[in-house]
Amino acid sequence: MNSDEQDDEKKGGMTMVRAKGGQPSIRDVAQYANVSVASVSRYLNNGGGVGAEKRQAIAAAIEMLHYQPNPIARALAVNEMSSISVILSDISLYGPMKILEGIEEESRRCGYLVSVSLLDADIEKARETVDGLARSRPLGCVIIDLDRTSSTHALISYIRKKMPTVLISDERGQSDVELGAYIGGYEITKYLLSLGHKTVHHVSVPVNNNRYTRTHGWRQALQDAGAPIPEPIAADWDCREANRIGEYLSTLPDVTAVFAGNDEVAAGVIRGLTMAGKRVPEDISVAGFDDNPIASLTVPSITTWRQNFKDFGFRAVRLLRKDETALSSSVALEDQLRDDASRAAFVDQHLIVRESTTRLV
Repeated sequence: MNSDEQDDEKKGGMTMVRAKGGQPSIRDVAQYANVSVASVSRYLNNGGGVGAEKRQAIAAAIEMLHYQPNPIARALAVNEMSSISVILSDISLYGPMKILEGIEEESRRCGYLVSVSLLDADIEKARETVDGLARSRPLGCVIIDLDRTSSTHALISYIRKKMPTVLISDERGQSDVELGAYIGGYEITKYLLSLGHKTVHHVSVPVNNNRYTRTHGWRQALQDAGAPIPEPIAADWDCREANRIGEYLSTLPDVTAVFAGNDEVAAGVIRGLTMAGKRVPEDISVAGFDDNPIASLTVPSITTWRQNFKDFGFRAVRLLRKDETALSSSVALEDQLRDDASRAAFVDQHLIVRESTTRLV
């Protein structure tokens, strides 16, 4: 190591050598305390065999150097590394990717590794994937919002039998962390009706087959208000298809408000309406869903329902850790979760009003 790659520090009559700009390592602590690396490792992991004098020297070194143990390296050193398996069917969409980001961030903070698996549409191949994950003995599994057909219902039951599992989805009563899409769809629709629109047309996105989707929330809000319920228009995830739907909606004389299933679709609908000569929001108000960053960048910016996807990921990891605590301490899971109203709980989500909606004149 040359002079450009190292810093020399005088500590207690000895010279410390540490990589320039680097964080102090366990070797730095050992050198400063004049003990072995193994002694520092045992001290950090509450192991025996470290005498009182050495413990005092190590503690002083850690304080002097502001040493912060790496939780992953520490776990590997004592062969206690835990991992979390994440299972999902699509990583191209904004929501699942942000949930995954939250899972990874919280797992890293806790010292867990994260593995990600995309399940094959073939149920038998999917089970083979699950069997492989279970053999690695992870702390648990997080399932992100799989398409809910009869086969995936069976697959989720299969996964739950193999390992501790947290399901993040829309389905009330089945989810451990509920996405709350139904509430979002209801509130968006209620807001548009409050602006004086007689009804709200809906461009739906592919969603899980259950009763708690954003489409169901839209329909219930119209029904509660005694408003006409138009037939929803199904869209895929392609914004070009939404563009064509926007052009089609421009031809319907009764359309003054549109709720799109996500912000990308809303952007496509707005473009289609604009190309057909309609003004948004002066002629037709358009709202989206999710609060994708694109929603604040379009012209006009898009009124939307904000789902705090990263918090869904945080909560999933925390639920798995509570499972682990219950198992390791022989305390009933119900006692571990006494501070929660239930495992299925909502995180912060709310309406964000922007330029794409206005009061009907």
